[in-house]
Amino acid sequence: MSRTIVMHIDDAPWIRGGPREAGAHPDGGGQLVGDREHGPWIHVNWLPGGFDVPPHHHSHDEILYVLEGGLVFDGRRCGPGTVLYLEKGTDYGFRVFDEGVRFLNIRPGLATIHMHGRTSDPYTGA
Repeated sequence: MSRTIVMHIDDAPWIRGGPREAGAHPDGGGQLVGDREHGPWIHVNWLPGGFDVPPHHHSHDEILYVLEGGLVFDGRRCGPGTVLYLEKGTDYGFRVFDEGVRFLNIRPGLATIHMHGRTSDPYTGA
């Protein structure tokens, strides 16, 4: 039988940080819909206003879909409904709008992150 996953994004378990509560998680938070190790990997991510995501890249292609708020990517303002596709190995960073951002990050599986000259699992640091 084929595998299925049905889950509302608000019910997804937290894998980084936690809910948007005043000052509780200054670096944001992320929930996971899917299978962390084997995919699909759908990360429901939020970042606080003004947050700068430094240049980095991942080991999988990815799609970002902005749900709320927004970010500035490559000089473009990306608000709700914006879709960004990034091929694996593409260096990118962005700045979050003052009101913050909530977005889906969709990949075929858990990707490593390469940032500041180091490759690691973004959730364990290993």
